[in-house]
Amino acid sequence: MSKPSKPLSLVTGACGFMGTHMVEVLAEAGHQIRATDLAETYQADDRKRGRFPSVLNKLGAEFVPSDLARPETLAPLVKDVDYIFHIASVFNYTAPWHVLKKVNVDGTRALFDYALEQKSLQRVVVWGAGGVYGLPDPEDLPLCEDTSPPAPCNNYLKSKWREEYLTMQYGREKGLKWTILRPTTVYGPRAVYGGGVLIMSAAKMKVAAMPRNFTSRIPFIHAHDVCAAALYLADRKDAENQIFNTNDDSQMTNVEYFRYVAELMGHKFIELPAVPVDGLRSFALGAVDLVNMFSKVTHIPIPIERDPIEYIGRDFVYSNEKLKKTGYKFIYADARDGIRDTIRWYQQEGWI
Repeated sequence: MSKPSKPLSLVTGACGFMGTHMVEVLAEAGHQIRATDLAETYQADDRKRGRFPSVLNKLGAEFVPSDLARPETLAPLVKDVDYIFHIASVFNYTAPWHVLKKVNVDGTRALFDYALEQKSLQRVVVWGAGGVYGLPDPEDLPLCEDTSPPAPCNNYLKSKWREEYLTMQYGREKGLKWTILRPTTVYGPRAVYGGGVLIMSAAKMKVAAMPRNFTSRIPFIHAHDVCAAALYLADRKDAENQIFNTNDDSQMTNVEYFRYVAELMGHKFIELPAVPVDGLRSFALGAVDLVNMFSKVTHIPIPIERDPIEYIGRDFVYSNEKLKKTGYKFIYADARDGIRDTIRWYQQEGWI
């Protein structure tokens, strides 16, 4: 029996925010799609958890349940695949190290071991993390794939760097052909965490206020651009065994961002006097530590993570020149356009 002419692409983490965008991009390109995720994620849409299996159903993607923490479930995923878009991971700054390692590192290893048995495999595209560079000093900017060393500052990012390193190791030692993406602040329709929280929170502010010296820049990338870039690079020889920052051309400061969203929503924006940014960050970190201590004593879970506080007032600029030199053209080169369209989507869906 001959292999179908359409390429077969596997998407891991397919029911999630990023996974559903990847399935949409592949469907638009005419690929056969094998989607995988935890079995329970496929039961029904769950906005709170960021699960949208209805997208897969609408597009007719084949769904095969699996669990990266259970290697025995992975073998059926890779049969006859041409491309693997490996998105699935535990994305949680407070998850224990053994959980992060078991899924993000050991699960990836098991997936690769099965994949390498398939002669059909052309490329595996792995979702890394822009945060692996750590907390850069101003003189280190812009962050570049080939000159800025990884310095992950928390266990989640350490697990993603270990996953990247494992991918490169499999390339050197076992001939795996790979491409790694390092997305920055990802946003777009269906985003319920990360960039989604940033946009929805700002859009809901009836009055937005920001100190005038909050001029650190926010790195943005639309989910559709991440996935379109993934597919574009998967076929390119010059992207084989290469890492790409996945970040748009905009460099909005915090002040510019909150002013822009307020204008879109017709809300008031107030520019506050300058404040000592480093002192504010230290105060906030101390407050979070106290809250977390209270949480441990009372056993009342409080959803405040320490790591995002570390980013307050820090400047993040990522070079995307390597990606653009391949010829990739952004759908949303300016985050202002993407944020506008995303807010409209949230409004249409009644999310804000």
